[in-house]
Amino acid sequence: MDSNLLEKIGLTKSESKIYIALLSLGLSSVGPIINNTNVARSKIYDVLNRLRKKGLVSTVIEGKTKKFDAVSPNQLNRVINLQKQEIQARQNELNNIIPMLNKIKPMPETKAEILSGARGIKAFFDMTLYENPNKNEVLFLGYPKDTSIYFNAYFRDYNKKIQQMDIKGRVIYYYEAWFLKKRKKRKNVKQKYMHKDASTPAFIVVFGDTVGNIVFTKEQKLCFLIKNKDVAKSYKNYFEMVWKHSIKGM
Repeated sequence: MDSNLLEKIGLTKSESKIYIALLSLGLSSVGPIINNTNVARSKIYDVLNRLRKKGLVSTVIEGKTKKFDAVSPNQLNRVINLQKQEIQARQNELNNIIPMLNKIKPMPETKAEILSGARGIKAFFDMTLYENPNKNEVLFLGYPKDTSIYFNAYFRDYNKKIQQMDIKGRVIYYYEAWFLKKRKKRKNVKQKYMHKDASTPAFIVVFGDTVGNIVFTKEQKLCFLIKNKDVAKSYKNYFEMVWKHSIKGM
């Protein structure tokens, strides 16, 4: 049997070799184990001790000789369980550390960055779901035709998630984008569209204290992200003004 298979679940190369050798040898002293595995005598006891701690090897004293035996392969589940316990312990430690780390440097009042390309824009859309712990309403202002076409598959999935996560939203489409296809009523999202003469290559997405100014053309695909409470408030006020004068969709 290839010892690499056991390495995939977390055993070292030497541990894997010795465990497999003991399965075929049965109760054995270190001599036959060394002959079957080529693990150096200087390392053999250390490896066997590690396997014993993992619950994969038992020991028996016969006279003055210590012998070793592999436990049932069913016990290999212990390896995974130990890893899970270690990961959980690390997670608990991290949860205790993060608040202390956050106190070292106060979060800046204003954050600004540029997310480039279609992936960058998708990353911002994802933020409205996964970096929105208070489930703030998501506002889309001026959703254009080209964006609707390009992200059609993405937003089919997005619309399912926003409903599953119980996040509310409102969308104001550009005229051409609204009539691009037959629009459906959504449980968590209200929809309107602008008058025919309103058009621009940029559109705005706002949630919480975060604003995304998005430019989507053939030449450029960029999201200018601003995180500032007052800036977000001004954009929300602008959204409400446009919403009031837009045409009711669904």
